Amino acid sequence: KRFLRHGIGLHHAGLLPKYRVLVEQLAQKGLLKIICGTDTLGVGVNVPIRTVLLTRLTKYSGAKVATLTARDFHQITGRAGRKGFDDIGYVVAMAPEHVVENAKQEAKAAGDAKKLKKLVKRKPPEGFVGWSGETFTKLQSAAPEPLVSRFQVTHAMLLQVLSRKGDGCRAMQHLIADSHETTAQKKAHTTRAWQLFRSLLERKIIEIRPKAEHAHGGKLRLNIDLQDDFSLNHTLSLYLLDTLALLDSASPTYPLDILTLIESILENPDLILRRQLDALKTEKMAEMKQQGIEFEERIAKLDELEYPKPQREFIYGTFATFCTLHPWVGQESIRPKSIVREMVENYVDFAGYVKLYELERAEGVLLRHISSVHKVLAQTVPPASKNEDVQEIEDWLAGLLRGTDSSLLDEWERLKNPDWKPLEDDADKAPEAIDITKNKREFTALIRIEIFRFLRSLAAGRYDAAAELVAPWTEDQLLELTEAYYQEHERL
Repeated sequence: KRFLRHGIGLHHAGLLPKYRVLVEQLAQKGLLKIICGTDTLGVGVNVPIRTVLLTRLTKYSGAKVATLTARDFHQITGRAGRKGFDDIGYVVAMAPEHVVENAKQEAKAAGDAKKLKKLVKRKPPEGFVGWSGETFTKLQSAAPEPLVSRFQVTHAMLLQVLSRKGDGCRAMQHLIADSHETTAQKKAHTTRAWQLFRSLLERKIIEIRPKAEHAHGGKLRLNIDLQDDFSLNHTLSLYLLDTLALLDSASPTYPLDILTLIESILENPDLILRRQLDALKTEKMAEMKQQGIEFEERIAKLDELEYPKPQREFIYGTFATFCTLHPWVGQESIRPKSIVREMVENYVDFAGYVKLYELERAEGVLLRHISSVHKVLAQTVPPASKNEDVQEIEDWLAGLLRGTDSSLLDEWERLKNPDWKPLEDDADKAPEAIDITKNKREFTALIRIEIFRFLRSLAAGRYDAAAELVAPWTEDQLLELTEAYYQEHERL
């Protein structure tokens, strides 16, 4: 907000989607002078830009830092020059920081031989992947890398194609035949398609219609006991369905265990997991320091720590068994973690979790993970596996997403129904349009979280934070009430 008021926009994956959309809208209206963004700003976003300034010519791909590809470079720099406004666009690339610093020192020496001799040049950081003016020139004239087919047969694709009217199997064969793959790869895709098809058939996710019904809806149909928007959008969704049957529905941790299984088949949001590990290390370091453990031993033990992985033995064991029965799994791996589970288990809302792990610059990453968990819970977990507690979590997650940023849910509805239109954006009417008591499960979860926020603040002695939740009570009143309570309950 502070930057936007000065005509400066921020645009990166860590922002909530609604903020990125706002920046795009303001830029299209010409209300922003500067936009600070990542390379994603140059892909799929219509933002008019006169000058593109590249602070570096390298990019972290998630595994390593490497020089920009010619395609990425052209995509980003191609934004320079506003259609209908400019007859030329400008692209500027900054030199590495240590190169700039050395150039400043040389300029300060002003050609003095003695000063130049004494000059100590600044070295690049360890592991630094550098670039130069030559790199900039080469990228300008480099030919884009050839496109490579990434065609993959998945359960989600099979469900979509096989559910078409007519002969879904024939349509799948044509899809593989028309792909830009080699003959050997097409043969492998066909084999994999049959393996996946048999796995869906064995679990009765799809059923073969009687011949008499072929004329009305094709040869196959989705199991009528599954939800209308049932999907298997993740490679290991079938593992989730198989393993759900192994959980004890009478266990008090059953809803949390379902969340753990769901999070295990999703990609790792690395930044959040690193913050979890950092918090755990800080806590353990304080404990070991209090116990008088030597520094070297403390460091060694900290290196052994991992971010929380609930039910890890159960998950790794069942996944190993699943892999032996399904060779199509290949290189896919299971990824146990606890993010949404931790939020539910500790009664923490979105803002509380962001504050807990200092994720202010990565809110979008957290929101996307929560959205993925909610979609799997709503679309993949069968209704028969959802008791009242699980349904309450599903409704709470929907309310959490809606209250934080409804754009993800709006996009979901838009994909399900092309004629769907969102409610008009009216800040004054928004509070009246949302009735938080309408959904009993969601409302119950919200109340529980607020109560735990209040009690946590009292237990930690943060009476100012507690007073904000129960206005018009003051800090002094809460302090008096708490002291009186402790006097009455000396055992505490």
